[in-house]
Amino acid sequence: MTRGPTFLFKLSYCLVVLGAVVPFGLAKSSWVGMAMGGGLFALPLIGPIFFLILGLYRIYLVARRGGTLSSPAVPGLLAVLQSIGRFCIYVGACVTIAGWLAGPLMHLFMTRRTESGAEFFVVGIYLALVGGVGVLGLLLFEFSRLVAFERNAGASPSGPAPQRTVSGNAGSSA
Repeated sequence: MTRGPTFLFKLSYCLVVLGAVVPFGLAKSSWVGMAMGGGLFALPLIGPIFFLILGLYRIYLVARRGGTLSSPAVPGLLAVLQSIGRFCIYVGACVTIAGWLAGPLMHLFMTRRTESGAEFFVVGIYLALVGGVGVLGLLLFEFSRLVAFERNAGASPSGPAPQRTVSGNAGSSA
């Protein structure tokens, strides 16, 4: 039995991928990016562009094809991992939206600012740290899907196929 994703999950998945590949928002701004180890010239420009293209292609697949995020039903630990992954993706989508809106909202609601702008830096750092939850959710969800598809492909109604040996002696090592 294959479970299809809801529209909200597909939207959250796409937001997390977009937030991971597009350096936009308060959590990716100049001082926060440098404090988190990033920066415009930290890696060769080819890597981030390739990552951006892969992320946008994944978003296209999820948005265009209905069964892209479908997964066979999984029991036990895989079901727990998939549920944790889904939850982390939802949290990551909220953090991505918060990162995009934090700068304008802080300008709107902050009546008194410090000279250094430390409040923007602190909020950006926290958003960048919590933003990793969405990527962790992507990894957990995709890992559980991969294992579920592998188990589904290996399962057959008659059980595993018997192994054939060239010499006809099964289990001999000589």
